[in-house]
Amino acid sequence: MASLADTNETKDICGAQWLLLWSTAAYAPENPSKDDKVALDIFFNKFQDLCRHGPYAQGYSNALRDHGPAPTSSRRELMLWLCMAENRCRTTAGLATIRCRYSDLMSRWRYADGYL
Repeated sequence: MASLADTNETKDICGAQWLLLWSTAAYAPENPSKDDKVALDIFFNKFQDLCRHGPYAQGYSNALRDHGPAPTSSRRELMLWLCMAENRCRTTAGLATIRCRYSDLMSRWRYADGYL
């Protein structure tokens, strides 16, 4: 099975969780309204980390604990924070980190079809 870096096919709850986080961030408004920001704050900062076993265990909740809440004032800040959080998790698991360039992240996680 290919890695999540190459495909959206997940093999466990941990991969599915990161897929949900990345997809939600990629389709968040570029500059969220006050109401959108409240919704994003709740989603990202109250997210129940269900990844409890394996090399990624508690990676997201540890990032929230150690680096503070996910910033939701802009999609760019959110995606770069999420990249930092995943890289921290990947480092702990002994895996290679991903490049945290906003344009690369947008190409990976958001289709260029004009949707939303």
